[in-house]
Amino acid sequence: MGGGTLLISLPKNWVIANKIRKSDFLSVESTMGGGLLIHSVELTDKKTKEISITYPVEDMQRLINLITGAYLLGFDVIKVMGNERISYEDGEIMKKAIRQLVGIEIVEEDSKSITSQFLLEPTALDPERTFRRMHMITRGMLSDAIQSLLQSDHLLKKIVSDRDDEVDRLYFLLVRLVRAATLDTQLSTKIKVSTIDCLDYRLSAYLLEAIGDSAVDIANSAGNISVKLINPSTRKSLEKIGSLLEKMQEVSVKSFLSRSPDEGRKIISLYSDVNRELSNLESLVESNNSKNTMFQIIASLNKISRYNVDIADLAFPMNPLVE
Repeated sequence: MGGGTLLISLPKNWVIANKIRKSDFLSVESTMGGGLLIHSVELTDKKTKEISITYPVEDMQRLINLITGAYLLGFDVIKVMGNERISYEDGEIMKKAIRQLVGIEIVEEDSKSITSQFLLEPTALDPERTFRRMHMITRGMLSDAIQSLLQSDHLLKKIVSDRDDEVDRLYFLLVRLVRAATLDTQLSTKIKVSTIDCLDYRLSAYLLEAIGDSAVDIANSAGNISVKLINPSTRKSLEKIGSLLEKMQEVSVKSFLSRSPDEGRKIISLYSDVNRELSNLESLVESNNSKNTMFQIIASLNKISRYNVDIADLAFPMNPLVE
């Protein structure tokens, strides 16, 4: 303290490394944990991250994986550069894959290259809002998947599959965002998430994405079961399980976002109710050609139940709710 002024002493090595000179401006920000972040002007001027991917490749799926991987790693500009003309078919495959990624658009294209760029400002994104959106979509997917099974409704089956694509898009966006926040303390401060929050969002989003995949599995099973083979007791049991799992997901997401012990404890009771009803459903499955498919559906429903427990567990990492 010098007179009535509070001073901050900067490490000499840091000052030299960042070429700080007298009268230079520094950015000083407070963190959620009560610390201070000090950045030089050079550090606040972020450079655009670019990557080039060579075309052709032996397997187009590998090229798609490279594009998706570059997106998740936070590259702002992704260029596919061809040693030869990009075929129409391959070009359409690449463009379809790029459109599946939120916030990235094709900004330049010619016969030998396709350039895409991420156009969203990360500080304007909200991980909680993206997570809640994933939750709302997957919750509805489960309900529709069960109804597609009970009604043999192929349109509902397609709707469930289309929604899963949207869940994947949101999942990739959230992974990109929290990974960037983990590496960039300025960004994490601005979007108000800690490193632990980033890790928790990454895992919980994966679990929601897995719930969506299980709902798709249930909907896909609808074509293998005749609605006539589902007796009234089985129908009632499936509807009850669906209702319990929707409630379970509501509670698990609320528990995760609020870090509320009271909400988390509700999961224990709901998990027991679901297990009891799944056991009842198993006993109702008759010996017919659809038996194996029904057991696969029961396995998918059980997975969804466990995924919800895992989401709630993130609020209590040292004390799992269900052994």
